[in-house]
Amino acid sequence: MSNRILLYPDCPTGRNYLKQLGTLRDIAQAGLELREGMVVSFYDQDGDGEGNRDDLLFEGTVHYDSEKKSWYAVIDQKTWRNESDEKAKR
Repeated sequence: MSNRILLYPDCPTGRNYLKQLGTLRDIAQAGLELREGMVVSFYDQDGDGEGNRDDLLFEGTVHYDSEKKSWYAVIDQKTWRNESDEKAKR
C-alpha cells in the first residue's frame, strides 16, 4: 500500500482522528503535509472469506480540530472498495 495511509476507521460516517501509530507512521514515511480539505487515500487491513489479505481502500477529506489540536478524516462512503476490486479493473 505504498500510496495509502493506514486508518482503522472507528467512525466511518464521522470524525476519524489520525492518531493511531500506524497512521502516524505512514504519514511521516510519505512525507505528507496535511492541509485543510486535502483528500487522502487510506486503507484498512482486511481479508477475504478464505483468509487471504484483501484490504479495504477508501478516500477521506482531512480537517483540523482546533479544540483537540488534532487532524481527522471524514470518509467518503462512496469510495469503499476492496483491493481485489482494483486488481480486477486492470
